[in-house]
Amino acid sequence: MIKHIHRGLWLAAGAAFTLLGIIGLLLPVVPQLPFFLAALLCFMRCSKRLNGWMEKQPWFIQLRKRFKKLRNPWLSLR
Repeated sequence: MIKHIHRGLWLAAGAAFTLLGIIGLLLPVVPQLPFFLAALLCFMRCSKRLNGWMEKQPWFIQLRKRFKKLRNPWLSLR
């Protein structure tokens, strides 16, 4: 039961971020890219199938590697 509630909340957050990203496309003052990325992450948490597909994409793998290096500066010294 709680799993379904969490999934619904992630779905609602993803939809809200997508809407904010679309508003950002229409208004030049509002940035759209952070909202679309946040929506993508929310949808990945919501759907196991989307998460599995994204984990296989080469650009996403490179992005995760860079992010892990930035989070742990000691890895970049190697």
